[in-house]
Amino acid sequence: MSKRRKLLLLTVSLAISLLTIFFILFFSPYKITPATIDALARINPFYLSLAIVLHGTSWIVWGCRLKIISNFVGKSAGGEKGEANDLKLLRSIKIILASLFAACITPSQFGGEPVRIYLLKKNGLSVGDGTAVVFGERVLDFIVISIGAAISFLMFRAVLSNYSIIYTIFTVIGVCLFVGIVPMAFALMYPEKANKLAEVLFSKIKIKRLEWIKEKFYQELNNFFDAVKRFRYEGKATLGFALLITIAFWLVTFIVPSFLLLGFGASPIWIYSIAAQFIFILIVAVPLTPGGSGIAEVSFTFLYHTLVGAPILGVFVILWRLSTYYVDLIAGGTTSVKILSEMP
Repeated sequence: MSKRRKLLLLTVSLAISLLTIFFILFFSPYKITPATIDALARINPFYLSLAIVLHGTSWIVWGCRLKIISNFVGKSAGGEKGEANDLKLLRSIKIILASLFAACITPSQFGGEPVRIYLLKKNGLSVGDGTAVVFGERVLDFIVISIGAAISFLMFRAVLSNYSIIYTIFTVIGVCLFVGIVPMAFALMYPEKANKLAEVLFSKIKIKRLEWIKEKFYQELNNFFDAVKRFRYEGKATLGFALLITIAFWLVTFIVPSFLLLGFGASPIWIYSIAAQFIFILIVAVPLTPGGSGIAEVSFTFLYHTLVGAPILGVFVILWRLSTYYVDLIAGGTTSVKILSEMP
């Protein structure tokens, strides 16, 4: 991605985000009021600092996952020892931060994956092995988010019981996600059978206009099954440990808003807050704006509007965005510049 394009995406992302924040603070039902000013005056800075520290901790947890998956793939592909492909934790965290910056300025955070693959290649992996590492990460995230979101959509209906249409939508999505977990579990347990079944299904598609989509999707599906088989037969312990780290990563990420609420002296609503973010993560995955700007602020406000009092909701959403997205932008941008300066 060229510097000019990066600057354009960054500008668009920040503009959309700042305009949305401005609207929420001054024109929405959750705009700043005297009660908001009073709540801000009484805010506990300890919990705000702790929220940012927790978000930083999520980088370390993610770095640990990237390290163990990368080292497994490197050793599997590069001989018995594979020292050349050993990824140090500090280097792993730098790769994560650089990819976060790209994710923050691209729709659906798509830009993060190519950056991680490129930097893993610089660390000694081949492009194919780097792709396998990143794909393995996505598979683990998909497992955790799919199961968590399925439960969350059904559970969150109680919060939105007064919204009959949304209640119905959440019910349908929750059931569909649960149904979708079944083929996913089958594919993980029996990758060869699942691959043969996919081949049969794809052979039934005869529409010429869909041929290129079919070929692209089938290629990605083959990559998925190859990655699953590789980890299933050669690295069960690594995969299991990486799955536990993935669960820890999302839990650490999802408790940040609860600590912000504690800073306001409000209830942390731990369970429903985590449920709201499982739903949120699916919403911002829709590739409409760079980094999900605008969509993130609006959807987060909607999901929390029945959980958090109106006087603090607007500033709560803004502080959450500042302590996550903007911290990622600053840390990721700084790290990206440092990595580029270190390259020959």
